Amino acid sequence: MSLIRWRRNPMLQRPWMRMTDVLDELDRLMTWPTAMSEEAEYGPAVDVYETDDEVVVKAQLPGVKKEDVDVSIADNAITIRAETRREEEVEEEDYFRRELRYGTWARRLPLPTQIDEEQVTAKLSDGVLEVRAKKVEQPEEGGKKVEVE
Repeated sequence: MSLIRWRRNPMLQRPWMRMTDVLDELDRLMTWPTAMSEEAEYGPAVDVYETDDEVVVKAQLPGVKKEDVDVSIADNAITIRAETRREEEVEEEDYFRRELRYGTWARRLPLPTQIDEEQVTAKLSDGVLEVRAKKVEQPEEGGKKVEVE
């Protein structure tokens, strides 16, 4: 008895692969910036964590200058907005691939707990922005149990 290698019929597989490609392309085209219209569709990678007495947000901002970063707090969320600028434009070069992004972007991060908006510090060092916000003492959740009749 000889073994015959089984292969999927490529004609049956091809339409599904093409449909997946079309849906991925539509998803990419229909993605709109969430903050402002002039802002790009990208932002920094971030870590958000809390310690016993504060919330810490760290964001990677390589090549961004301190004066080009804006940090604001509203509705228990931190918004990081920055602008990356192209230092020089090379006209005679013929680019094969261009992935470095330039422009304005923003990232809004909801915080896991209430913070004191007056006690927030931000520091940019070696391409990493670190925002520290003191937690607000939460009152004991008293609550009341209601009996169901």
